[in-house]
Amino acid sequence: MVAGRVALESFRGRNVLLVFSDPNCPPCDALAPHLTRLERSHRDNGLSLVMVSRGDVEENRRKAVEHGFQFPVLLQRRWEVSKEFGIFATPVGFLIGPDGVISRDVGIGMDEIMALVADPAPIGEGAV
Repeated sequence: MVAGRVALESFRGRNVLLVFSDPNCPPCDALAPHLTRLERSHRDNGLSLVMVSRGDVEENRRKAVEHGFQFPVLLQRRWEVSKEFGIFATPVGFLIGPDGVISRDVGIGMDEIMALVADPAPIGEGAV
């Protein structure tokens, strides 16, 4: 878990899979091991994972340890970040391109979130 504030701007130049989650969301728990594997396999090739979660710090910390997250898990106050992205469900993911712009349609649920980065076109090359 990351202490302090984090801005997506700090990931400029990299693709970012931004995933909205909740520690009390069973589909989020099912997605977690896939995100851990994805982060490990893409750590050095221009893809960063960032999770935005809700709830209690300790509850989120336990989930991060349980699933072995090595990527940032950020806590939002109330729904402040969710409001900016216009979503209020979990799990939901966005693929943000190196230019800081959302590069693919929103992914809702595990299959759609994983499909954001499983497209046969290389990430950042021709992705729409």
